[in-house]
Amino acid sequence: MEKKVYSFLHQAFIFVAIMLISKGIAFILPIPMPASVIGLILLFVALSTNIVKLEQVEGLGTSLTGIISFLFVPSGISLYNSLDILKVYGVPILAVIFIATFVILAITGWSASYLLGVKEKSGTKERKLAFLKKQQLEEVQR
Repeated sequence: MEKKVYSFLHQAFIFVAIMLISKGIAFILPIPMPASVIGLILLFVALSTNIVKLEQVEGLGTSLTGIISFLFVPSGISLYNSLDILKVYGVPILAVIFIATFVILAITGWSASYLLGVKEKSGTKERKLAFLKKQQLEEVQR
């Protein structure tokens, strides 16, 4: 099946529409949440539900991925402008980052091992039941 090629403007329009919707949602929400995060969630949902097809945003997405380091320049400049804050609170900020990262990794690992354990246990029960039924059938046939 041949992929349809969408123009740059068509792809940009989809991204802009998603960002405008996410800005509106961020404005309405009672909790502070970045519009960019909401936009990523909306794009994910749109791609998952085939509202937006991958071909419709793939070209622009690939182009933006190619220049991602350039897109971080404003963040770097903002960080440089906040050096006086980092001098005072740098160590606590780093501590929170490392602790939160460790906690998230630990919870993810435990959750995954729990879910895999539940899956293995349910598979074990099914195998035991199948084995018992097979034994019962063999006894009946004797």
